[in-house]
Amino acid sequence: MRLSAVLALCGLLVFSAIGVPSAHASATDDIADVLVTAGKKADITPESLPGDFARLTRFVRHEGNGMVLFSDGGSTDGYVRHAQAHFDISRTPRAGADKIPLFSVAFELVDQPDFSFEGLASALEQRLGTPSVSSNQTGATFRTWLLKNPDGRNFTIARTQASDNGDPITIVQIMQNR
Repeated sequence: MRLSAVLALCGLLVFSAIGVPSAHASATDDIADVLVTAGKKADITPESLPGDFARLTRFVRHEGNGMVLFSDGGSTDGYVRHAQAHFDISRTPRAGADKIPLFSVAFELVDQPDFSFEGLASALEQRLGTPSVSSNQTGATFRTWLLKNPDGRNFTIARTQASDNGDPITIVQIMQNR
């Protein structure tokens, strides 16, 4: 009986050492899940927006001139380098207001060994389907998904380089048109 217990324990150790795939999602999948869950939420409001994206960043709210602006109050996820958002709360018609999106949320995500533009593009494609528009040209590498529900919302990810140090980064923007 003791010998069988020892053999069973040895078998478990060998089995665990051969690299069985982990049940944990990758960083790319985690970020894609947060972006899609929050970004597809039907009723994003100025009050809900900081909480909707709290997994990625702490947004600090500022108001003025019919807009609620959210500045980067610090990353809650190690992949987010900068973030910002704005929400148009004006109720009165103004010149060009139909061209101003209802809201826009943008994240600058830093490439790391377990996170890249290509990985995020693939993860978003699994969740949102084939991009509506895309490009792989140098200087214009992006994917955009135009959502039918909520109507007028789009997800865009773009490949670029950080302005301060030239490191490769991924820009993610979620925007709701009027």
